[in-house]
Amino acid sequence: MPFGLKLRRTRRYNVLSKNCFVTRIRLLDSNVIECTLSVESTGQECLEAVAQRLELRETHYFGLWFLSKSQQVRWVELEKPLKKQLDKFANEPLLFFGVMFYVPSVSRLQQEVTRYQYYLQVKKDVLDGRLLSSLEQGIRLAGLAVQADFGDYDQFECHDFLREYVLFPMDWTQDEAVLEELTQKVAQEHRTHSGITAAEAELMYISEVERLDGFGQEIFPVKDNHGNDIHLGIFFMGIFIKNRIGRTTVIYRWNDIGNIAHNKSSIVLELINKEENVLFHTDDLENAKYISRLFAARHKFYKQNKICTEQSSSPPPIRRRPTWSRSSLVCATVGAL
Repeated sequence: MPFGLKLRRTRRYNVLSKNCFVTRIRLLDSNVIECTLSVESTGQECLEAVAQRLELRETHYFGLWFLSKSQQVRWVELEKPLKKQLDKFANEPLLFFGVMFYVPSVSRLQQEVTRYQYYLQVKKDVLDGRLLSSLEQGIRLAGLAVQADFGDYDQFECHDFLREYVLFPMDWTQDEAVLEELTQKVAQEHRTHSGITAAEAELMYISEVERLDGFGQEIFPVKDNHGNDIHLGIFFMGIFIKNRIGRTTVIYRWNDIGNIAHNKSSIVLELINKEENVLFHTDDLENAKYISRLFAARHKFYKQNKICTEQSSSPPPIRRRPTWSRSSLVCATVGAL
């Protein structure tokens, strides 16, 4: 697919003809690329165009999402025409590339380019504040990220440049004195990782993130049969329910689930070896359709366990660059609101 076409400063499609349109895709390194598609092109075709640009072969872990008119994240249905989905649901024709299927261990990812994109995603998850970490974990992660993105400690006369980069989750303190102290601790943590390659540091970073609360989770507010507000979520092990504080989280593992569907505005979870279905209620039909379809796609993926084993005989080197400057984070955050 061709890239590099210019867009006018408008929120509407730049229609090249009645059969073509241009959309933008924000990558995980905050770069934005443009793609020309036909009106019949599917989301999968757009994803493949992005993968070609990134030299990414293990595309089955990734997807495309956009912000809906109500400013909610909505994943593209890859098998359906993309333009129809954007016209009907999107706030604007801006797509985001990201990890759709997280894995329990980074060791399942076969190629370095896959692990690099995965690293960019989990680092974004940390810096955006979607994962919970302790102070010690945050400093350790920041030190690994600096090693991965900048190299060894001893090549720098000082670490003043770190003040220009976002090292910690967005919801951490904004007190300048505290941030300065934490930044110095990151510099010291960085020193301990000298000699580690970028790829090794990225793997260590991902392994740390895998232990954080919320890793790989996507959560939706719903109601139970009694009208109580609960959180219904998915992750690589299955579907979980978070009730009020103090109550145990309930997990339905993928192998225990027979089918996921919707009935009007309700999500129906059919369990194997259980006579009764589990129901969750949403505010409207479209929301129930979207959640049930998304959950069913996760269910299919994880049960089939589609892990790519084909390896490139001579993979090209990965072009890495820092992606977390304060200016780039501001742009990315505005796009994700």
